[in-house]
Amino acid sequence: MNQVIGKHVWFMRLLVPYMLFLFLALTLGWLIYNNTLELLDNEARRNNLHMLEQVKTTLDGRFTEIDTIVKKAANDPKLLRFQQVKEPFEGTNTYKLLATQKDLYNFSIFNKYIVNYMIYYRNSDIVISPSQLYKADQFYEQVLKYDDMSYEQWHQLFFEGENSKRFLPAADALYLHKPKSVITYSYPLGLIPSLSQGSIVVLIDNNEILKLLSGLDIKDGGWAYIADDKGNIISSTGEYNKLDLAMLSQNKGFITESQHTGQKMITYVHSSTNGWYYVLAQSPHVVLEKVNYVKRITFGFTLAFLVIGVVVAYFFTSRNSRKVSHVLNNNKALQEEIEKQAPLLRATFFERLLKGELVSGHEMEAMLKRQHLSAHITSSAVVIVQFSPNDRYEGDQLKELDRQRVIIKETLRANKQFPIHYHDVAEDKIALLFLESDIASDACKRKIDDLAKEITDVMLQQFQIPLNIAAGGVYESLLDVSRSYGEAKHALHFSLRLQQQGLVWFNELPQQSDVHYYPGELETRLMNHAKNGDADEVNLLLNDIYERNFVQRHLSPSIQRLLIYDMASSLLKLKEQLSLDNETDISSLLSKAGSSDDLAAVFRFSQRLYGDICEGMLERKMNSNVKLLESILHYLHTMYRNADLNLDRVADQAGISKVYLSQLFKEKTGSNFSDYLESLRMEQSRKLLSDTTLSVNEIAVQTGYNSTNSFCRAFKRINGISPTAYRTFTPE
Repeated sequence: MNQVIGKHVWFMRLLVPYMLFLFLALTLGWLIYNNTLELLDNEARRNNLHMLEQVKTTLDGRFTEIDTIVKKAANDPKLLRFQQVKEPFEGTNTYKLLATQKDLYNFSIFNKYIVNYMIYYRNSDIVISPSQLYKADQFYEQVLKYDDMSYEQWHQLFFEGENSKRFLPAADALYLHKPKSVITYSYPLGLIPSLSQGSIVVLIDNNEILKLLSGLDIKDGGWAYIADDKGNIISSTGEYNKLDLAMLSQNKGFITESQHTGQKMITYVHSSTNGWYYVLAQSPHVVLEKVNYVKRITFGFTLAFLVIGVVVAYFFTSRNSRKVSHVLNNNKALQEEIEKQAPLLRATFFERLLKGELVSGHEMEAMLKRQHLSAHITSSAVVIVQFSPNDRYEGDQLKELDRQRVIIKETLRANKQFPIHYHDVAEDKIALLFLESDIASDACKRKIDDLAKEITDVMLQQFQIPLNIAAGGVYESLLDVSRSYGEAKHALHFSLRLQQQGLVWFNELPQQSDVHYYPGELETRLMNHAKNGDADEVNLLLNDIYERNFVQRHLSPSIQRLLIYDMASSLLKLKEQLSLDNETDISSLLSKAGSSDDLAAVFRFSQRLYGDICEGMLERKMNSNVKLLESILHYLHTMYRNADLNLDRVADQAGISKVYLSQLFKEKTGSNFSDYLESLRMEQSRKLLSDTTLSVNEIAVQTGYNSTNSFCRAFKRINGISPTAYRTFTPE
């Protein structure tokens, strides 16, 4: 027995490490497996959330476009004036009706989600659109007839009921005698809905929204829907189970399966733009399909690994010496393969760096370390070397380009004084990357100058190859390499156009131009700031236009005069949009532009005209703000009991943005909106505690709090004592 054991001691000694390795590998595999399951689970949830957010972002953008045009039309004086007409076909009212219909062409809505838009006038019982004009009963029969709504119900809803901004859920209808699923958006005319005698109605194609929802995975009983801020379903796909809004309390999130969700896993997103909820429900096995697949594969492979591992361990134990040799040989081959792939990896890194695909500093540092490059960069720049420039290369020309490229690279590698990184960007271009970790920008520029002279002389003297060299700016951050690369390309284009050889710096390019600077985007920004009465922003933009056209550029008088004419056109459009009748100043501007030799002074005159408009709009805004604040305060004192009352809701009620509302409220009352609302609720709660026998829970509900706990915390924070103590110590 001892002889047998002694004979196989070496075998056991070698077998134990293999078995230990097998155990450690299985343990590590189990840890990786658990982490993988968690990652896949999170990935599935994130993908669902990302898809929902894409749907939300798309619809937010489309409805914002619609809302902008609708609000503009709702406050147009030409459309508002027809509200008071009761007999549209008597006397001159017929002409007013036709003129009003013609004015609708000023508000074109180009959006694939829009079927049509029209205006319902209550007093005249008329429906008009750019291409249609009907009495209400004719419109219902000939144009738009809802399947589940009679004419009386439709008329009551749009011509007699409350006139406010609202969305009607998707409904089947006959539009121009053809079946259509539409979502109806109604918006009252004018600033005060309670006084409005008309509304703008937009028909939204529900099929386009369903196309967005169709990208969501709802197989095996899943569903998805869009609900408004009150929980009303706007559009849906699949047989949905309507959820309580209290379950959707966050901006976005997940809800695990339960009886309340119909045993479905819920993903939801809440839009801060319109308050809508986007809800996706899926069967758990659909969400975790990848996870379950990994489970099956992992358990199968684990079992196979155990069996095969034991057999392999036994086999390789008996062939240990040859195995060790084999491993060493494989390791050497692997190292050789890694060395072969190193240039390709570096080329990929440089290409991403030049294109600006590396935007994270941490990611860039990690990649620099992999390439054995310093992560501490003090100066970075890009230089483009172009040799034998031509429009097209074919056959032998490409072979010659390859030869020249090899010569240039060998010249760069042979130059030990200037070690540099390079990357092929085209058949006839090489980008040189200066990634300096120990020199300042001035020293880097000198290095570029010296290297450009060196390679230019070498290539001309030894190989008769002319070079065009262009350099971008030198920057301290490695993230600006792509910027320097773009500047180098611009400088190279300039060099080729002038057939100029040698080094050309981007910063040294001339600033002359024969085109004035006044892009359409700048005109829009200028007009919008003027409409808001924002004189400071208007002056900043106008000073920038002046600097670029009268200081930086050498424009001819005719081009400068063309700029003034464009400015006059902008002023004219601005006055028309603001309904400002005085056009004498525009005529004066045009007259000065045509006769004056000092066009810079004429430009400053146009700047004064903009200042006058800003001053007028600011005064108009101040007058309207007083009335607006009065209506907001009345709304707060009326609706403070509503627990859902917040800045967004009040802004929507007032028809303004929440940012503007917050600024206006603070400016006029000296208090933040939330502080004012809380103070109002506290004042009412103290009265109820003193004058009534209502319970604390009832008082919390009547003063706009969702729960007794939140009410008690707020009360003690404001008053210093609890509600119960306040009632106890308050005299009857």
